[in-house]
Amino acid sequence: MLGLGNPVLSDDAVGLKVAERLRELLAERPLPGVDVLCSTRGGLELLDLLVGYARAVIVDALTLPDPDPGRVHELGLASFAGMARLVGSHDISLSQAFQLAERLSVAMPSEVIIFGVEAAEVHEFSEELTPAVAGVVEPLARQIYGLLTGVQASVGGEDQNGVCP
Repeated sequence: MLGLGNPVLSDDAVGLKVAERLRELLAERPLPGVDVLCSTRGGLELLDLLVGYARAVIVDALTLPDPDPGRVHELGLASFAGMARLVGSHDISLSQAFQLAERLSVAMPSEVIIFGVEAAEVHEFSEELTPAVAGVVEPLARQIYGLLTGVQASVGGEDQNGVCP
């Protein structure tokens, strides 16, 4: 599982918080072969984190013009407009990065599930999530744990930059 975000931009940290809670669940009831990591990276740089894994679950904040804070969207590789780290304004999108990796014969996950959490605030400096977004951390972490219980395979990669809370 890969949690994405910026730990000091309020709801942008939701992916990091879900990863932190999932780590706690895994400490209570470990699942062999499951990795949990966090990153502030985006675009092409995410390939380094995912290379060599069969499956990946990614969680990031989703910014929309008229958000419903805390609403969770399950997305595929082709559909994640509003997710800065997965779209990349100065980089290629994660979807394009996967296509490039395929052309270069780089082993990438064949199954990718992306959870986008609608954010209320991603520009304000704060280490706290807004209440609506904070309320989704526990249920989403438990949902992902349940998903991983059925999958029993590696998700994520090496923690490249140590930003997990």
